[in-house]
Amino acid sequence: MAISIEPWLNALKPKPLPVSGLERMRSGLGACLGIGFTALISLLIARPLGLSPWLVAPLGASAVLVFAVPASPLAQPWSVIGGNTVSAIIGLICAHMIPDPVIAASLAVSLAILAMFATRSLHPPGGAMALLVVLTHTTNPWFALFPAFSNSLLLVSAGIVFNTITRRNYPHIATPAATTEDNSLKRVSAEDIAAALSQMETLIDIAPDDLEKLLTLAERHAYQRLMDHIRARDIMTPNPTHVEFGTPLADTWALIQKHRLKLLPVTDKAGRVIGVITAEDMLRQAGGAPADMRENLKALVKRTPSPYSSKPEVAGQLMSVDFKSADHGADVATLVPLFADTGLHHLLVLDDTRRLCGIISASDLMRAVYHVQKDAA
Repeated sequence: MAISIEPWLNALKPKPLPVSGLERMRSGLGACLGIGFTALISLLIARPLGLSPWLVAPLGASAVLVFAVPASPLAQPWSVIGGNTVSAIIGLICAHMIPDPVIAASLAVSLAILAMFATRSLHPPGGAMALLVVLTHTTNPWFALFPAFSNSLLLVSAGIVFNTITRRNYPHIATPAATTEDNSLKRVSAEDIAAALSQMETLIDIAPDDLEKLLTLAERHAYQRLMDHIRARDIMTPNPTHVEFGTPLADTWALIQKHRLKLLPVTDKAGRVIGVITAEDMLRQAGGAPADMRENLKALVKRTPSPYSSKPEVAGQLMSVDFKSADHGADVATLVPLFADTGLHHLLVLDDTRRLCGIISASDLMRAVYHVQKDAA
């Protein structure tokens, strides 16, 4: 079987970075201030004590992570401080015990990686820290404390302050997806992600909770893309049964019974919706014990011959004004959260003149979602 080289060559090309110009400027400014702060404080400490070096090169790589990708697990405070310090200790040991610089450099980086894995402080600049110690033949054990540990601590402190001021989450805590999202579309759980990551046997530079949020948002965008061409008018029941404000309760109840309606819209003479009425509304108004409900309901719907009445006589007197409506041209994707998150069962659909033209039930919506997902599969 011939192996295509094109995917391999494409992998060598630079990948686009979906980062705005403002975010790039923020990252650069943060690194400038962070390194400047670290260098200044370290120099003030080093001069009176005659310490050298007072700033190490791997800190520049640490600054890239802390200020450019503060959400990365490799950029978190423990990774920066622990990774650089542990790696410096490993480098000191190798520089002291192994005279051959080639072997010492190789083992220092290798053992530093293993040590960072063991201490859960994996930090790429840590490898550079171990290598730096070996290449400069540093054997002073205080190097691990100053500048390795102190530089890292100062940089992390600057990172916390700067990222907080610029509204970046550091130390990173993943924010949950918006509660208005349709959770019924969320098919991947945190347990699924943990199981998948354990099967990959490679380190993914993204926190599992961020990955979960990313998948949720991606599913929502995919869902909106698939549903984008479907409008409310495409799935609604057109010309639904309705009554006017002055429709007698007897006729209103007859329509509810005949069509087995869950919800009956009430309109004015121009066809504009002014309320809704349900069987539950009428049964609640009838009241009384369950055994007497039939007689109470008959009494409720019976028209009072006198012009004065102590009970509702027409639909408009019993209707509820608490209802949800949508334009007939609304995207179905925007309607799903109304049903999924609020427990809505019916949605009235209005035309361009705000008159009743249809009604959408939860069943109508689920049917549309099913067909879209079936077609996409």
